Amino acid sequence: MYPLEKKILPFINKEIKNYFVAFSGGVDSTALLDCADTIIKSSEGLNLTALHINHNYSDSSNLWKKHCIDFCEKRDIKILTFDLDLKRIKGASLENQLRNMRYKIFEENLKEGDRIFLGHHLDDNVETLFLRLFRGTGLKGARAIPFERSLGKGQLIRPFLDISKKDIEKFAKERSLDFISDHSNEEIIFDRNFIRKEIFPLIEKRWPKYNHNLNKFILNANESYEIVLNQIEEDFKLVSSNNKNEIVLSELTNFSKSKQKNIIIFWIDSLGFNIPNGKVLKEIVDKFVFASKDKDPSFIWGSKNKVGSVCLKIKKDRLIAKSIS
Repeated sequence: MYPLEKKILPFINKEIKNYFVAFSGGVDSTALLDCADTIIKSSEGLNLTALHINHNYSDSSNLWKKHCIDFCEKRDIKILTFDLDLKRIKGASLENQLRNMRYKIFEENLKEGDRIFLGHHLDDNVETLFLRLFRGTGLKGARAIPFERSLGKGQLIRPFLDISKKDIEKFAKERSLDFISDHSNEEIIFDRNFIRKEIFPLIEKRWPKYNHNLNKFILNANESYEIVLNQIEEDFKLVSSNNKNEIVLSELTNFSKSKQKNIIIFWIDSLGFNIPNGKVLKEIVDKFVFASKDKDPSFIWGSKNKVGSVCLKIKKDRLIAKSIS
């Protein structure tokens, strides 16, 4: 058994019948689908489905879709394809909106207990860490990409998250796997590509194992965040109210400003809204929480066109959060 197949094996058992692979046709998802197919076909009663999202952003999009269909047909793998309508996308980051649409499709296809595998790998994780550090992330963001999490009624798993891109490419070559190459990944106008193509090669010359060492930092950050999160959850109990969209203002301001920020982040995140950045948080704890209550004060971040945007209001002794999108 190949090392990559061993990464998937612990997540496949007879109690869970349905498995999915997010299949773009690139080397990462192709290697993942090949591994999952090998293991699942060796077990009776298990089902594997490839999910291909056609983003329609490239002239080659339909060719990539055909490649994925052909790949699955040759291997007798069930495949479902979904075409995104770019005309429906307005406003903020195209990349983020496409991502949200992909994950919505994944979620809609997962029934109770189903599992979906995504092909993110070690280098993706380190790239994400760099992107977040350059944007001034805190401890939560330093955790980078989660290994697994719930998604709707099912579970999302990234079994290759501690496997390097080179190891995946080596596996694909050994298995003679046919995959596609998206030339947009070479365009350094995009931040992630710039980090991958320009920054990492320089770092690797000096520190050849930089990605594995930074992965250790990510794991440490995850452990540290769990400790912090446990404390935040205890603090939040003291400010919470019967309404999940409201917290008790007088209890909140009893905490230090740094704890107030963590409580607000925890609260807003639990509501599924966009978390305020550092500048917005500072404005909230320095000024807004002390705004005159008789003037019905409000504080907004985001816009009506941006999903997850928030309006904070103060009424009596309550800090209230509502979506404005």
